[in-house]
Amino acid sequence: MLYLGLKYLHVIAAVFLFGFGMGSYLYLIAASRSANPHVIAHVARMVVQFDTWITTPAGVIQIITGLLLVNLSGLGVTTHWVLTSLVIFLCVGSLWLPVLVLQKRLQQMAATAAQADTALEEGYREVYRKWFWMGVLGFLGMFVIVLIMVTKMPPWQLIGAMADAWRV
Repeated sequence: MLYLGLKYLHVIAAVFLFGFGMGSYLYLIAASRSANPHVIAHVARMVVQFDTWITTPAGVIQIITGLLLVNLSGLGVTTHWVLTSLVIFLCVGSLWLPVLVLQKRLQQMAATAAQADTALEEGYREVYRKWFWMGVLGFLGMFVIVLIMVTKMPPWQLIGAMADAWRV
């Protein structure tokens, strides 16, 4: 029963991590495309709050429940698919703090422009581009982790299995 409870928390945390993370990402992209500092400042403030108070704790719950599940199931962290997903998770996680910092910077830049009733400063696009591409890398990593969790295979093993299936 403990295993099923942890697995449920693990899946729910994944839904929150993916759902809130992707939602925040897409909302800030849409707001930034408006080039309206008032809109960007408002949306970015909410994105920073959601990512700080919902998405980040979901990531912490993911790693804790994942490690507990590995332990309860008798697998080792060196099992190929487990180790691969952990390495990717840590890589994605290493992007997270810079993403939060960049989001806060985007929010501050937009708020400053909104208060002064001016256009966004020139540096906004550069900060936005860094934030955008870190998000792309982070979500690609998350998609691969979900694939690994479903198939219980690292990507190269899955590709090999698929190639073998096509040869038959």
